[in-house]
Amino acid sequence: MTTPPLPLNADSVLQLSTFDSAAELRSLQTRLTGTTREVRQLTTGGRNLPGKLGAYLTQDQKRLLLDAAQLLDTVNTHIEHAKEKRQRHEKDTKRRQDARNAQARQLIASRFPLPFETLEDKLEILRIALTFNRARVFDILYSPTEFNQSLRERLSQKHPLTGKNSPAAYYANRVSSTRDDLLQQLIDEIAYDDGSEVEERLNALGRRGIDGTTQIPLTLEEQETLRLWRGALSPSTALSSAGDTAEKEARP
Repeated sequence: MTTPPLPLNADSVLQLSTFDSAAELRSLQTRLTGTTREVRQLTTGGRNLPGKLGAYLTQDQKRLLLDAAQLLDTVNTHIEHAKEKRQRHEKDTKRRQDARNAQARQLIASRFPLPFETLEDKLEILRIALTFNRARVFDILYSPTEFNQSLRERLSQKHPLTGKNSPAAYYANRVSSTRDDLLQQLIDEIAYDDGSEVEERLNALGRRGIDGTTQIPLTLEEQETLRLWRGALSPSTALSSAGDTAEKEARP
């Protein structure tokens, strides 16, 4: 037995357009408005082409076109109401997500301050990046082995010969970029709206050992990566020694 169609109203339009935005509904509304106008022009006469074509239509044909135009108007009205509801929902969703993002930013800044003053601070950022990648909350497109390798490859990209920054400052900027990416991905992780509170998602990270304080042991390969970075970040280290050593280590 065939299931009867849904009654046509704003709610059924919303149900059928679950993955369409308010802007897409507005675009459909605009197209239907134009179609309705063209259909009516076939029935009203005039000097334009639709009017001239309409002169060859019978009264019954024109009546059918007017009925069709009226039906299109009805459909368009339902689409307009659905668009307005979708628009309100999108605004509410954005407002809620903006609030979650702001709260997540504050919580992450408090839980993961990640200072960037000393050499040890910078190495700690890299250590956390390595362990958080292994926990699958940072740069998860890389496996732990691939992420460790990528850190070494960044050292093989030698300091540019132009500019005033020293090699150590250049590599420090690379660590700073990693720090920014790490913090942003943590913010995105706990700000994601799955129905739970932002703080609950932060606590869930803590239950996985991701709290900024747990010292997760590094592998020998990861320890060697930090040793190479220590050399690159030390002001006394020459560019060639940091880059050339890392380039050798990065080779398969």
